[in-house]
Amino acid sequence: MAGLSPLYRRMARIDVHRMRHVVTVPIKQPDASIAKHRRKFSGFKRDSRALVQWLVELRVQLVVMESTGIYWKSVFSHLENAGITA
Repeated sequence: MAGLSPLYRRMARIDVHRMRHVVTVPIKQPDASIAKHRRKFSGFKRDSRALVQWLVELRVQLVVMESTGIYWKSVFSHLENAGITA
């Protein structure tokens, strides 16, 4: 796969639950190691806004979510409003 370049430099993954979202953002360091930034947010609207603000601060471009039920919809809406692809 030589010659391929990544489409996104910063990505995050979110495990979405009803009342808790676990977010992990792996960031490649200058020495080629990977630093994992991980935070937990509750499922309330204000916390979803804080989650998105944190991702914006980390310059995340793409989010992958794992969710059961409809709990992903609110998070998705906040990400979409911030211009983050999900």
